[in-house]
Amino acid sequence: MLSTSVAIEILCSYSKLTQEFMAGNIWQGAILPAVIAELLAMSLALYDGKYAFDRAPFWSYFWKAVKGTLFFAGVWAAILLILKNDITESRYFFVGTLSLHLGLLTILLYIGQHLIIANFYKTNAATIVGIVTTRARAASLSDQLKNDWSRRIAGIMLIDEKKNREHSAAEIENEDNLEAEKSTKAESAVLEEIDHVPVVADAQTLVEWVRANAIDEIFIVVPNNEAPLIVEAVENFIQMGIAVHLNMPSIERLEKRLTRKTKKYVPKTTARLAYLDKIPMIIFEQPTAKLRYAAAKRVMDILGGIIGSAVAIILFVVLGIIIKLDSPGPIIFAQERVGKNGRKFKMYKFRSMYQDAEARKAELMKQNEMSGLMFKMKDDPRITKVGKFIRKTSLDEFPQFFNVLLGDMSLVGTRPPTVNEFNEYSNYHKRRLAMKPGITGMWQVSGRSDIKDFEEVVKLDCEYIDNWSLGLDFKILVKTVGIVFERKGSE
Repeated sequence: MLSTSVAIEILCSYSKLTQEFMAGNIWQGAILPAVIAELLAMSLALYDGKYAFDRAPFWSYFWKAVKGTLFFAGVWAAILLILKNDITESRYFFVGTLSLHLGLLTILLYIGQHLIIANFYKTNAATIVGIVTTRARAASLSDQLKNDWSRRIAGIMLIDEKKNREHSAAEIENEDNLEAEKSTKAESAVLEEIDHVPVVADAQTLVEWVRANAIDEIFIVVPNNEAPLIVEAVENFIQMGIAVHLNMPSIERLEKRLTRKTKKYVPKTTARLAYLDKIPMIIFEQPTAKLRYAAAKRVMDILGGIIGSAVAIILFVVLGIIIKLDSPGPIIFAQERVGKNGRKFKMYKFRSMYQDAEARKAELMKQNEMSGLMFKMKDDPRITKVGKFIRKTSLDEFPQFFNVLLGDMSLVGTRPPTVNEFNEYSNYHKRRLAMKPGITGMWQVSGRSDIKDFEEVVKLDCEYIDNWSLGLDFKILVKTVGIVFERKGSE
């Protein structure tokens, strides 16, 4: 649209547009078709699958802009041919629009990508990374990972911290020994930071630290003699649903352990080879959706979030008075919950309980009807009269549509646990947080009033994560609407 508007202004100043052109409806004849053409061209470019952002010279952005302009030119020409009026028949208009589109797109790509590369790692959308390695290799590994604009390093875990104190340097792998000789005496002491990244754990505490913190990926670079320790740690990380980047010495032992028959839950995992600089790695991770499917899910979330938030605003006016008259306290109840891979956020609901509900929970735990790390009680005395109604009709859930718009939640996902529940999780339980939490999910449409075992809830959530698709989300949404109108499973 910008290129079209600028093209019109320039061509007008040089009298290259006819009177019929200027007398026509510029919005309908030029601007609106340009907007449609640009949106279609962007869709084609996204479907082509070229999403990588790299630090590159200016000319490389020019070639990306050429490709984008070719998409635009094809769609733009087709639209102008279909419209065929006094406005669209101007060849100056067509050529001028394409020329400006190429120039503006080149500049926007250059500025946009450089801004993203410089600032993306600071945002909550960045991939949060943990490093497991030896002290000798920590600084160089951290430096290499910092070259990736999409990642933020949360902490370094040193597996050889005690080893360095108890054994001589001769027992360290030759590769690490050579690097260690280059280290200064100051580096041999216990450091709070390495390469401006905090040292957060050692070999004994690294699994616990990762379980308790928001982490998306773990990079493990260790020598052969540490393989037995790392095999167990990686098994734990995979159970948590965290992507693991592992250097080659540990792969054979780990592969045998993961393929061995075990009673432990092992999620659907893909393995692929990659390189970090010149270090060979194998990555164990859950299957990831193609960007176009993930984008479609987010678009669905935004549309649903807008509609649901509009309804929530109306309900706020109607229910707010009733909630206030029924019991003192705020209309909206905000509670800290745990989201994707351990991220914490505030979840909103219409208040359905008395203000002292959390304080009274401890005395009611003996009457908990759920087995495991969830609390559920029929005829809960903490629920107000109005609260029983809005829970039965699921009206209390509508403020969560604002969480969906904010990006903390999705329409469909797994229910976010409280912080206290999360703190009691085992490795397997954290797996249910490998995707963004949702307002509804497999548990809700599988008869949540009949399920009394938390382990069954986890099983359903993991089943959803392992088999996610847009079609599955749609089925769950349709079933949820039916359950809400039938008032099932909301007791």
